[in-house]
This record gives sequence, C-alpha cells and structure tokens, in this order.
Amino acid sequence: MMLKNKEIRKLICLELIILFIGILLVSINNRRLIKSYKEEIIDNNAYIMNTLIEKYPEDEDLIVDALINHDIGIEQSREILEKYGLDDIDSVDYLSHNIEIKNNYIKQSIINMSVIIVIMFTIFIIFIRKIYKKIGDLSKYTNEILNNRYNMDIREYEEGDISNLKNDLYKMTIKLKEQNEISKKDKQYLEDTLSDISHQLKTPLTSMYIINEVLYDSEINDDKRKELLIKNKSQLERIEWLITSLLKMSRIDSGMETLKIEDVKVIDIIDKALEPIKIPLELKEINLVIEGNKEILAKLDANWTAEAILNIVKNACEHTPKKGMIKITLEDNPIYTGITITDTGSGIKEEDINHIFERFYKGSNSKDSIGIGLNMSKKIINLEHGDIVVESVLNKGTTFRIKFYKKVI
Repeated sequence: MMLKNKEIRKLICLELIILFIGILLVSINNRRLIKSYKEEIIDNNAYIMNTLIEKYPEDEDLIVDALINHDIGIEQSREILEKYGLDDIDSVDYLSHNIEIKNNYIKQSIINMSVIIVIMFTIFIIFIRKIYKKIGDLSKYTNEILNNRYNMDIREYEEGDISNLKNDLYKMTIKLKEQNEISKKDKQYLEDTLSDISHQLKTPLTSMYIINEVLYDSEINDDKRKELLIKNKSQLERIEWLITSLLKMSRIDSGMETLKIEDVKVIDIIDKALEPIKIPLELKEINLVIEGNKEILAKLDANWTAEAILNIVKNACEHTPKKGMIKITLEDNPIYTGITITDTGSGIKEEDINHIFERFYKGSNSKDSIGIGLNMSKKIINLEHGDIVVESVLNKGTTFRIKFYKKVI
C-alpha cells in the first residue's frame, strides 16, 4: 500500500541509488587494494628471485621454474618457513606493508559504509521533516478555515498523497467560501425581508388598531360603523395580498420555484393576466385594447408570466383615470417576442422612473401602493431571459415594453 505513494517510491529509489553508488565505491576500493597487494607480492618475488640469481647465476632457469610451477606442496613450504621463523606475518619485516594494506582496506570500508549510512539517514530525516512540515501546514490551514479565514493558498504542483490532499482541501475551501458567501447573502436577505415585512405590516395594523378603538365607542351610528368595518376589511385584504406577494417573491429569490417553460400562445397569457382585474377595469370604465398578432407563440411559463403581466396592468389601472385607456400590443420577430402595455394615466415623475422596479419603492404620486408588484414582474421576466423598460410622460401616460428574447443574449 505504501509503495502506491509516489513520495515513498521516490525516497526508496533515491536510497537505493545511494546504496548502489556506495557498493560501487567499496568495490572499486577493494580492487585498488587487491591490485596493491598483488604488486607487493610481485615485488617480493622479484626480490627473492634477484637474490637467488645473484648467488646462483648458473641456476637462473631452475629458480624461475620453481617460482612458476610450485612443485613443492604447501605443507612442505610452511615447514620450511616455520623452521626459519618466517611463518608469523607480524614478525616478517618485508610483509609489514601487507598489514598496512589490510588495515587501510578495513578503515576505508568502514568510512565508505559510514558515509553511505549518514547520507541515507540524512535524506530520510529531510523527507520526514518535509512530511511533518506539510502536516503542520495542513493543521494551520484547517485552523484558518475554522476561523472563517479563506485567504491561504496551499495548492502544490508536486506528486504525492499529501500534495493531492492539500489540493483537494483547497478545492473544498473554495466551495466552503462560496457557501459561506451565499449563507451571508441569504442571512442579509432574510434580515432585509423581515425588516421590510415588519415595516409594511406596521401601517395597516396601526390603522386597524385605531379603527377597532373607534368601534368600541357605542355612540357611533351604524353607517359610520359599517364604513369603519369596510376600511378594516380593506386593510386585511392589503395584508393578505402583501404576504402572498412576499411569499411568491421569496420562492423566486430562493430558487425554489422552477419555471415550466413551454410553447404557449401569448394571447392566452394576456387573458389569464386580465381575468382578476376585469371588474376594476369595468368600474373605472377603462377602455382595454389588445392589438397585434393573436397567434404568436413563445417559450414561457404561462402562470408566472401572467403574474408579471397582471402586476403591470394592475399598476396601469390604478394610475389611469376613469374612462381612460390601456392598450396591449403584441409583436413577434426573429429576435424577440414583445408585449407593450401603454396607459393614459398620470405618468411617472422623472426622479421616480429609475427606481420603480426596486422592492418597496413608492413613487411620489403613489397612494396605497406597497411597491413590490413591479419588482416581482421584473424578476419573473428576467428569469425567462426577458427584459423590461419603462417610458413615461407626466400627466400623459406610461409605457412598459417587455421583450422575451428567443436566444439568450
């Protein structure tokens, strides 16, 4: 299992190379010492031969032959040496250099093996220290992560299990950092939403509290009591609509709501959007006109798109005077499918027009508007790869232009 680790394999290979080099050096040294020993023997034989030939020049061939052929057995030779006291290597002067060669051989072998062992041990210690440093870096890195600090970069481009672990931890850190940022945004969004809901609910609840206090008065007449009850009901309806709208928006913002995109007739979406406000349009005698090709198909979510259109038309209805006009124009081209909603209402002031799609923003000419309908419409349209812009002339009317692009741009 350990051999699968590239760092371990690298260490073993390095140690084996050093061991091989050490053995090679010892072998070379042994060959050198053996050569020296042979040279000493040759010199000794030459000395003996030269001495004998000087004394017995007539027996030169016999002396040389005796040195080469060794006719006398080893036992007889040792008996002769023993007879003259030449069998002890320590007592023979001319062999003392052989003892030095032997000692040098032992000494050099010990030195060579010691150097090899020291080098191998040093490399092993360096490897262990490197491993422990990496482990220390990992410990420091994990402490930084636990303290929500993600600035360290421990990526390595070396091979090995620890390097791979560092790289995997770094990847995990990036994901944790992203999740942490998302969590912070979600927390901030929740705080802002709760604050907005609290603020928006405060006004109708205060109004209802005052109305209830008045209703406790037994002296008010029935007509006044009925008027107050109608106002109370209106405030309850406003709270219900606010909560419903906020729930819808929260589902969109959190990604819980998945749009069901399919081919639908745009006119069917328009009809679905107009259904809830037909009575208010009739009560204000507003002339509703629909122009354009009513056979246009578009890839949209019918329900959510109808919700977006409803909020825009509802806004137009609230700001259009009695007997005014709202015109819806449908168009289609190779680039986008367009829906244009124009009213003859009070228009939007210049300082308000850049803010009307902001959540809870109320224009200076708004009355009972809560300020989330247009924000919701823009979110829905953007999710469908669409865009919405507004044009307005004060006291003349407002135009909302919606474009659903057929290719994402």
